[in-house]
Formats: sequence, structure tokens, C-alpha cells
Amino acid sequence: MGEPAPRLAIHGATGRLGRLIAAEAGAAYAGPVGRSGPIPACEVVIDVSSAAGLAALLPRLSGQPLLVGSTGALPWEALEAYGAQAPVAVVPNFSAGVPLLIELVEAAVGALPAGWSIEVIEAHHSHKLDAPSGTARRLVQATGSPDTPTHSIRAGDTIGEHTVWLAGPGERIELKHVATRREVFALGALRWARDLLRLPAGLHRP
Repeated sequence: MGEPAPRLAIHGATGRLGRLIAAEAGAAYAGPVGRSGPIPACEVVIDVSSAAGLAALLPRLSGQPLLVGSTGALPWEALEAYGAQAPVAVVPNFSAGVPLLIELVEAAVGALPAGWSIEVIEAHHSHKLDAPSGTARRLVQATGSPDTPTHSIRAGDTIGEHTVWLAGPGERIELKHVATRREVFALGALRWARDLLRLPAGLHRP
């Protein structure tokens, strides 16, 4: 068996991902963080609500390590300020494969011949609000250029697909990650919650 999850509370516990994290955490789940009232006693707070929900949560925290899975226009200044007293990790994708995809993109971009083009394509279910996704924005960072074009698809019940095209004359490389089960994000959140306890105070953006 792996290392047990720390005692955790979830902000956004009624959403798709929040429910999955709570189920995977089992006895380590301390309870939901509501819009008001006390925050359950815990070792880590996980936010999977929204950018606006996160902004409302931050002033209520009192030194708990914070794992952020929300995406969109996050309150970066407030996150930096809270990071002065506790470790904060902003992770747009909790899967195990996406960090490897980021490394592959960085390595490939550094080895490309001159004149090749790079584009990012991402697809999610029709209920996802932000576009491009937080993962797509992180992949754009990995390309080294903020002007890298991104294309977003919102269709059906697609869980999550991210593809980076590296295209040159007469050939193309595709680097791709596909999530086939939502549970990978919940399991990844528990991994990150464990790792967060080992990090120093500050804002961490892998």
C-alpha cells in the first residue's frame, strides 16, 4: 500500500472532481469547505471550485497548506501573499502524465529545426467553462512563446485531451496526453496533497 493521504478538506466538494477526491480519500477526508463557517480541521485544503471561489476562500484560511486545482483567471497576488505563510501549489492538471508531457514539449522545442510551427489543441466535455484549459496554458508556457496558438474543443463527455503539434515542411510531430478515467485526477490530487506537506512556504507552480 502507498503512503496514506493527509487529512484534507475540499473547497468545491460538490463538483465532479471534488466528489471523486473525497471518495478516494476515504477516512482522510475531513469534510467540505463551505461558503461560510469554519474550515474543518485538516492538514491540507484542496480547492477545486473556481477562480472566484478561490478568491473568496483565501482570506478565510489560517496557515493551512493549499492545493489549487481551479483554473481560469486566478487571484495570483493573493496566492503569492498567502504563500508567505504556507505552501501553496497551483496544479492545473493532477494527472501523472501531464508533467511528463510538459517535459517532452520543452525538450522537443529546444531541438526543433528553425522555421517549425507549434500549436496546442485541447478538448474537454461540453460543461467545462474555461477555454483554453489551464493545462493548455501551461503547455503554451512549455513552448517558450506566449504567442503559441491554442485551439479549444468543448464536446460531449470528453474527459481531457491535450495535443501539441510541432510541424515543419513535409512532417509533423504530435505529443499528446489523453485522460480516459476521471479518477486519475483524484488520485493525483492525493499525491500532490502528500507532496505539499514536504514543500516550504511559498507559491509553487509546477
